[in-house]
Amino acid sequence: MSRRTLFRTVGAAALAGALLSQAGPAPAAPAGLTELVDRRRLVLTGSRSAEGVPELAGQLAGMGQTAEKWWSSMDKAPVRTSLWNDIPLTGIGQSATATGNLGLHFNRLYDMALGYAVPGSPYAGNSELAADIVTGLQLLSDTAYNSTIRAAGNWWFWEIGVPRKTVDILTLLHAEVPENLRTSLLAAVRWFAPDPNWRGRATTLAETGANRVDKSLACCMRGILDNKPEEIALGRDALSDTMRGGKNSVFTYVSKGDGFYTDGSFVQHSYLPYAGTYGVVALAGIAEIIAMLGGSTWAVNDPKQTVLLDAVENTFAPFVWDGRIMDTIRGRAVSRQREPDYVSGFGLISAVLLLAPGCEEPYRSRFLSLAKGWLERCADQKLVGHPTQSLAKSLLSLAVLSDAAVTATPAPVYSRMFADQDRLVHHRPQWGCTVNLSSNRIGRYEWGNSENNLGWYQGDGMTFIYTRQDPAQFSAGFWPTVDPYALPGTTVNDQQRTSGAGSAGTGIPRAYQAFAGGLTVNGRWGVVGMDHLNHNKSLSGRKSWFFLDDALVCLGAGITGTGGASVRTTLENRSFEAGNVPVLRTDARNRTLLPGDPAVRITRSLHIEGHGGYVLLDAPGVTGTAELAVIRRTGSWYDINSGADTGGSKDAVTRDYVTFTHRHGKDPAGSGYAYMALPAASHEATFYQSAHPDVKVLANSADIQMIGLDKEGLVMANFYAAGSAEGYTVSGPCTLAAHRVNGTLTVSVADPSRTQASVRVTVPGSWSKLVSADEGTILSGPSTIEVQLDGHGHQKNLTLGT
Repeated sequence: MSRRTLFRTVGAAALAGALLSQAGPAPAAPAGLTELVDRRRLVLTGSRSAEGVPELAGQLAGMGQTAEKWWSSMDKAPVRTSLWNDIPLTGIGQSATATGNLGLHFNRLYDMALGYAVPGSPYAGNSELAADIVTGLQLLSDTAYNSTIRAAGNWWFWEIGVPRKTVDILTLLHAEVPENLRTSLLAAVRWFAPDPNWRGRATTLAETGANRVDKSLACCMRGILDNKPEEIALGRDALSDTMRGGKNSVFTYVSKGDGFYTDGSFVQHSYLPYAGTYGVVALAGIAEIIAMLGGSTWAVNDPKQTVLLDAVENTFAPFVWDGRIMDTIRGRAVSRQREPDYVSGFGLISAVLLLAPGCEEPYRSRFLSLAKGWLERCADQKLVGHPTQSLAKSLLSLAVLSDAAVTATPAPVYSRMFADQDRLVHHRPQWGCTVNLSSNRIGRYEWGNSENNLGWYQGDGMTFIYTRQDPAQFSAGFWPTVDPYALPGTTVNDQQRTSGAGSAGTGIPRAYQAFAGGLTVNGRWGVVGMDHLNHNKSLSGRKSWFFLDDALVCLGAGITGTGGASVRTTLENRSFEAGNVPVLRTDARNRTLLPGDPAVRITRSLHIEGHGGYVLLDAPGVTGTAELAVIRRTGSWYDINSGADTGGSKDAVTRDYVTFTHRHGKDPAGSGYAYMALPAASHEATFYQSAHPDVKVLANSADIQMIGLDKEGLVMANFYAAGSAEGYTVSGPCTLAAHRVNGTLTVSVADPSRTQASVRVTVPGSWSKLVSADEGTILSGPSTIEVQLDGHGHQKNLTLGT
């Protein structure tokens, strides 16, 4: 039986099983440490399993090409101050640029080390390559990364980026790097990040989330490589924060700040939903530590590991669209050319596959099924053989795809609210949607270190619509070309903003208002709202989104501007390959629009072939006009990300945009909009909804936004203050839903503002019987409900009868 056939027959556990060897506890040292080095190398290289697998031939060749690129351009002169002329180390210890270049030096040496260490690579075992890597490491140890150098610029390079690459290079070239050089480099790692529990050499700022995990992995590896078992234990125990009684344990739920929340939310940098990047890094790092230490004296045995395991389905899976992680939880990573949504998705899938074999049931089977479903539905991109993935990850993915015993989990169909990160995600059979909300708790966007330079309005209601006809909408050149003032779903004015390029550090501007969030009904429908006040308080308005079976209904009211600026709401700004704008129908008329043509006024509907439809709704408070244009835009990834190690190409990228805009005019006072998006709908369905909309807008004011869906007996609303509409009365700000079915009325209430201990709700009709109720929810009188709130925006439900 060939190696390839054997691997596929064994299935998904083949590689991970070797990584998680349960043959028995490894001795403490030193032979046990050698085994752990071998396990870590297995994660990095995939061992010899990759040879002879046709699907990986291109990936192996690519590794060789990358190694050759950096090797051939390397300065090999006896006297030199850096290894590559394009990234000089001049000013190391004083210059932020030199610090970034130091990180790039280690990245390139790592690529060369992979070329040397991976079996089947064109440069595998090349002694000249190994010698040049070693002399390169010696130069960096002597002149740039040692305890005599002062850490300048971005701390991350000194404490996480360079240490991670250092220990991995030393793992790949374990036998080739002289002991004194290995000791020197590990001493530098220890100097700049002595304890993974803390930032730097002080003990004043505790590490959290992904940063803690990254440091723990580097600490474990430096202990393994430097024959210091106590450091392996230090790295492992930092995951659980045993030093501070679990205060910052990655295996503990949090109620504020960084980490995993009980409702599935994940926050990093205190104020941003970040499961798609930092969360994946944390999950992947923990998976690698567990795989490396499993069955040894230092195995991870924290009984609260279920917090992390449950997060796979509760935190990550809801925001995966066919293998892609939705940009709503990826923060400033949306600006990274080499990290589009599917690459983040691949990182999640690989981490899940690495975790699965070491898990007990039912986690193991569910994880493998989830991963297989994501891989199969990511039809336009393939993890197996992808240049951003390691061979080990490709092998794991190839195995689970080939394992007939694993049944792929189908795409989800549900609506879920994550109150602790101000996000709702909505999955339908043919489309999905989520909205970026911001508040005085959750930031508008993250910028800094010259990343996400134009991200100003990403948290001001940006609306992401995913369809299976267009899976690459947000990964195929969208971010470098989209008009940053015209993100779908946002209401902005035309005051000019300043690029974040060149800014040091990072920042997350929070919104000023408290109301942001909502609720779901039966896991099928949802509603969120946001009390919007822009960055300089020159524009305000109330915005609501209602998630239905076949539609997304969007309302805006009380839109008021000052300062002489024009205000617009972008209903849609869909990106297409230049010259490939699909057929457009406006108000049932076919349109041929080219970039630069005058905008067309829309009175009722728009249909975009291959995407879906949009219908303008009759509603109170709507003023202004709606117009359609096709706009060609050119930009570069460097424009939005010029970061030291994540900066994009300066090459021009061009896309055509179908831009649907509601113009409110200059300094509007109390303007509004109302429209319905019909993702994946046909022209016929759009035309029918235009003439006979299922939805009624029952209220659209600065105080109340409410819709009704008669065929489902459903009413949903955002009350921004105490008030009444359509027979519903509330005592304070809240989100409300009422669903009538079979002679009962189920009422759901949440307080996205988190400003009240309780709220009183009166509903129309005669309801005198309490059928069921969540704790803290009572029927205090005929058709009157008292709801005790939890202060976190989570919803309460109760069902009434007559």
